[in-house]
Amino acid sequence: MPYDCELEDELKALDGVDYVGTEHHYCIESSKNFTYKGSKMDNFIDIAYTISDEEMYLKFYDEENNTVDGVEKGCFYSNAAFIQDIDVSKGDIFELSFDDNKLSLKYMGVIKCPTIAHEATASPYLLFDAEDIKFIGEHKKNDIFDDKDVFVNAADTEKIDKLVEKYENAYVMPRDEIKEYFLFDMVAAYIMMMISAVLMVTVFVVLRFTIMFTISEEYREIGVMKAVGVDNGSIRSLYIAKYLVISIVGALIGYAASLPLGSMMLDSVSQNMVLECGSNALIGLLSSAAVVALIMLFCYTCTRRVNKLSPIDAVRNGETGERFKRKSLLRLGSSRLPSNVFMSINDFVSAPKQFGIITVIFTLCLLMMTLMSNLALTLKSENMAWLFGAAECDAHIYDTTYFVDAFVDYDNYKDILAKTDIMLEDIGIEGESGMTMGFRYEVDHGDKTANEFCYVSKGLKNDLVTADEGTMPQKRDEVAMTGYALDDLDAEIGDRVSITIGDKTDEYIITGKYSSFLNGGHGIFMHPDVDLVENNNFQSMGVNIKFDGDPDDETKDEYIEKIKKAIDSEKVCTTSELVKTATQMSDTLNSVKQMMMMITVIVTLMIVILMERSFISKEKGEIALMKAVGIPNSSIIAQHTLRFVISAVLALIISTAVLMPASNAVMNFVSSMIGDVTGIKCNYDPLEVFFICPMILVGVTVIGSWLTALYTKTIKASDTASIE
Repeated sequence: MPYDCELEDELKALDGVDYVGTEHHYCIESSKNFTYKGSKMDNFIDIAYTISDEEMYLKFYDEENNTVDGVEKGCFYSNAAFIQDIDVSKGDIFELSFDDNKLSLKYMGVIKCPTIAHEATASPYLLFDAEDIKFIGEHKKNDIFDDKDVFVNAADTEKIDKLVEKYENAYVMPRDEIKEYFLFDMVAAYIMMMISAVLMVTVFVVLRFTIMFTISEEYREIGVMKAVGVDNGSIRSLYIAKYLVISIVGALIGYAASLPLGSMMLDSVSQNMVLECGSNALIGLLSSAAVVALIMLFCYTCTRRVNKLSPIDAVRNGETGERFKRKSLLRLGSSRLPSNVFMSINDFVSAPKQFGIITVIFTLCLLMMTLMSNLALTLKSENMAWLFGAAECDAHIYDTTYFVDAFVDYDNYKDILAKTDIMLEDIGIEGESGMTMGFRYEVDHGDKTANEFCYVSKGLKNDLVTADEGTMPQKRDEVAMTGYALDDLDAEIGDRVSITIGDKTDEYIITGKYSSFLNGGHGIFMHPDVDLVENNNFQSMGVNIKFDGDPDDETKDEYIEKIKKAIDSEKVCTTSELVKTATQMSDTLNSVKQMMMMITVIVTLMIVILMERSFISKEKGEIALMKAVGIPNSSIIAQHTLRFVISAVLALIISTAVLMPASNAVMNFVSSMIGDVTGIKCNYDPLEVFFICPMILVGVTVIGSWLTALYTKTIKASDTASIE
């Protein structure tokens, strides 16, 4: 609510209200009020707000998630938005100045709080000692943007809603909506959970291979036990008991390793949130027990092969000597392929189940890398601009001080666009400008009332924001709404809603539904002819500039540098850079992608080594016979290597076919968690997706299978003596 609003006393008098706490915020209009290392700051975008340590009605936490109980005089904490793009350490000195009045301040670190946003486009919040707050209040000039938050604990929120409706520019944010401040942080968490699920599936398939390999290796012992009268159940129980012990030991080691690893993964996605492994011991033990149970299930199903083995297998190298399969469609006599290639393909089609599973695992490993690449690239792509309400353009001025007058008086947008056009003409750039702005207004539909941000584009025609259903507004009395806003009002396309803008209430017909990240997916888009009325709840993605003549990227960069000099601000960027700044997830996902690459290398090597050792053990007699008829080691090694290469190549083909549909599905699913969003089309880097990632998979496959296949050299032609 506004700083001078006197709502607190009435809130305290309401029945059912048992707590009211007020947090006053002085505003600091520009980053240039701060000096760091001898230079005026020009890094953060929005207006900065101050908080007194005497008004910490919610819990504040430092970078280590320790509770902050107070601030020493001459010191301050800040949220992440304040220190973006600068290299700062605890203990560094900043200077805050208002004309000739200066205050030296020591930086104490990042502050976290449930009601403080942190993304690059958010307002910086600074926690001061109460004495320093008095200095700011006495010497700052502009009080237009000063406001306050009132925290209320009450059983009946409807009474609060009705009371707040009487006060202009005041609105209620229920506790559940606070999560919207951290939605982009949750993107990385959701994606890591999905990738972890894929990785677990892959690992359990590796586990199945391991168990099957062990049984294949111990066919002789199993045959002997059956020969002396040990029944199938007893033999299987021996294996199950052995793997029970191994799984318990492994689960305990995994649980111990999960403690630091869990903290590391949480740190990677919670720089701005307080996330802890709550009930970590209980959850860890339950997870470990679940893993043991799954392993036992795998053991039980995999040991069914014991029932098929007979005592004669002990002397026949695990083979019955019988073949009931149909002959292969491939014929060596009619093939023009080299013998090594023919044998590799024949082996592959003769055991489609085994090599098919390998191919599926390779596909999953490759998708883990390429999906991360696509998602990271998409979250900094200009193709995402429409989700932030921006018009199609080439450059954005997102320096709040440049368009701050629109906060004060909505009609000032005309002067802002006019001075932008004059500035472009003065520096020799042909183009036009526009702004998309939004204010929060009361919206009514039937007996439902909600405070929604209403957006309108001025200047540039905004064709980027399109309707998912219906149409965008074509007339002044039409609006499009996000799905969340429709849900807030129990409305649908074709209904009429009443929107109170200033002192005037008008009816509008809902003509369409659109997607948006803004305000957590709650929003209304209005016709360009609608004029808004300013209040203290303002949103804008800055001034959008469209250059004439469709210049190339190099020319655009030159123009942007000219604009930076003209307005004396570094806060001018391309659409791609604006999206990256707004989401702040591209770099995080790139880090996750690098981790996925390492995991892919490890999992691929495990699969190749385990399977190749299993094949060598199973095909020992065949390898010995091949050597007996004069086939050299190099040919045998090449045959065994090529089989895995065929699987890898098939995985490349499959992953390429499903990559974009899978990327779009994942991106839309994750985006739906942070806004009311559908219809996102992912971007991709052809070099990385179609060359670098596939070459990693193929390279690891070739190296791993070739090195493991060298073990065939230990098999001699004389080993054919045991073949029947």
